[in-house]
Amino acid sequence: MRRKVIIMKSKIINYFKDIWNDKVKRATFLVFLIAPLVSYTIAEALNQRSVSKFFGFVTGSPVTFLLNYIIVLFTLSFTLVLKKRIAPMLMISCVWIGFGVANFMLKTYRETPFSANDLRMATSVMGIMNKYLSGVLGAFLIALIIAAIGLVLFLWKKVPKYAQKINYVWNIALIILIGIVTVGSADIGIATGSLSTKFPNLSIAYQKYGFAYCFANSVVNVGVKKPKEYSAETIQKIKQKLDAAEDAPVENADTPNIIFLQLESFFDVNKVKDLELSEEATPIFNQLKKEYPSGFLSVNNVGYGTANTEFEMMTGMNLEDFGPGEFPYKTILKETTCESIAYVLRDYGYTSHVVHNNNASFYSRNQVFKNLGINTFTSVEYMNPTEYTPLEWVKDKILTQQIMDVLESTDEQDFIYTISVQGHGTYPSYQVIEEPLITVSGIEDEERRNQFEYYVNQIKEMDDFIGELTDTLSKFDEDIILVMYGDHLPSLELTEDELTNANLYQTEYVIWSNFGFDMPNEDLETFQIYPRILQKLGIDQGVINKFHRVYQNDANYLQSLKTLEYDMLYGDRYAFDGTNPYVPTDLQMGTYPVIITGVEQENNPQQFYPSSADLSGEPQTEEESVDPADTSHYYIVKGTYFSPFSYVYINNQKCETQFVDDKTLIVKADEVQNLDSFTVKQLWKGRSVVSTSDEYIYIATDGNETGVSQNQDS
Repeated sequence: MRRKVIIMKSKIINYFKDIWNDKVKRATFLVFLIAPLVSYTIAEALNQRSVSKFFGFVTGSPVTFLLNYIIVLFTLSFTLVLKKRIAPMLMISCVWIGFGVANFMLKTYRETPFSANDLRMATSVMGIMNKYLSGVLGAFLIALIIAAIGLVLFLWKKVPKYAQKINYVWNIALIILIGIVTVGSADIGIATGSLSTKFPNLSIAYQKYGFAYCFANSVVNVGVKKPKEYSAETIQKIKQKLDAAEDAPVENADTPNIIFLQLESFFDVNKVKDLELSEEATPIFNQLKKEYPSGFLSVNNVGYGTANTEFEMMTGMNLEDFGPGEFPYKTILKETTCESIAYVLRDYGYTSHVVHNNNASFYSRNQVFKNLGINTFTSVEYMNPTEYTPLEWVKDKILTQQIMDVLESTDEQDFIYTISVQGHGTYPSYQVIEEPLITVSGIEDEERRNQFEYYVNQIKEMDDFIGELTDTLSKFDEDIILVMYGDHLPSLELTEDELTNANLYQTEYVIWSNFGFDMPNEDLETFQIYPRILQKLGIDQGVINKFHRVYQNDANYLQSLKTLEYDMLYGDRYAFDGTNPYVPTDLQMGTYPVIITGVEQENNPQQFYPSSADLSGEPQTEEESVDPADTSHYYIVKGTYFSPFSYVYINNQKCETQFVDDKTLIVKADEVQNLDSFTVKQLWKGRSVVSTSDEYIYIATDGNETGVSQNQDS
């Protein structure tokens, strides 16, 4: 045994001597050890946001710092199977530094750190980056990325490769060993309490446990983990308790129209200590809190995370049971349907809708809503916005008419989930409103004062919108419940010490109605709102809905909820007897479908100018308009529910399109031939297709243009 130990020791010593005596191997070995240390140090210093806090983290939690270093080292270990290693090692190190920079910037703009979920949402985020980054800063970041790629390519070309044959067995074993050490160290840290896999406050977790560990956690810790007690018997016990509770007869349920109004970054700024306003920013909302059921609402994010508030609101599920920083819209809900308020209300004759004055694809909503039982989704691509904030978000006042259009579109009761956007950050640190209605004092820092001043003037307009909406709904001849709440606090670098309620994860809700609906004032979790309302209405269907009613005072309430969530989304669906009963809806984009009713040649296009908007929905200049003097090949496309985001395609080729009104588009194209195909596509930013109308076949007979509409999948 001793001889084997001596032989093994000798092999290890010779292995490292061989590395040190070879110039390429020695350089590679040093880069392997030093590059992750340097890259993680930079990323962690950016994460801690100051040099002093970084050194405090290193000296106060040296074991945690070492574990984070090992995690980065592990990601470099995969290069050990390559002959050229230095360049890919440096590339991976640059990626970590890039993640650190992204984390620093995102925390500046939205209060919440960078995680793997941001990578999952990359396509959505790219469409709004102009609202966060200036052109100069964006160009600088692109230049840095190009420089890093150039450096890696240069080193790849110049640095020599290993001359000897790679011992793949040894190197793969070494990679596995580093992986085992990494996972084992993390497990020990979790077992001793120095680390955690649950991050109630993501920002605090990143500073306490380190950037690399928290980011890696967001990569591997996704979804609801299987509870230890999960089994068919456990779910059966829950079902038995639910079945034992008496149900209200379906025919006895009250079924008013139900509207949820999710207000972007909206809260009562009177809760900010020392902040002084020239006039109250949210007088209407504050008065409604006094007159109707209301309370604090616990949410999961600060400065961002609108879709997660939606998820809890619509499903009744607890987001804390999912991975840290996870967006179920970008993970599990892309794969499966999920019980929701929309599915529950369907059994009571409701049609479910979503209205949102921003683009349809953000957070993958246009893919996810069909798995939540939504029937129609009216995004900004189906609206004609005319008023924007200085940050180019569509103002919320447009939503009043959109909501009324939905209510009038059906004969049955409606559930409408409305998502506003006007209060969205980031908030400019310089003055952008020349004559603000509300001025701010009590904040010494000028840049922060400018941010608050911009913000309070936006929520003042949102508050006016609330007043207009409730006035309009009060005159509607059907019963309506309107649930209003902020989705999260704004990204204004608030601290708990600055708030009278000392909680960054609380907004407020109020439940307005036009028929005297009443509930007790109470503070609620986001996932408790819809079950509380349906319980009051006598609507008992749905496993999660009924669970909240039966278990709300049970000692195992939250743990049993987690077990149900796992079963319904990831497990064997014992709650549904093994079969998911929810089928994806045939989601219609727009309250009404876009339809072409006719096409005719136009020889007098001047009658349609000036036009209010161009193809992207932005104000159109005279130079961008279709030339009125050119009448050679202009065609008028007639139809219904067009918008500035409507584009005409002829034979599936995109054509230059001018929006005239909701019934008229003018298109410039080559001369149209008999039996040519016309469609209208709704596009975001002129590129991303949201929906396609049914095909219209152009038929010319005796000089008169006519056509027929043919059904075509959109």
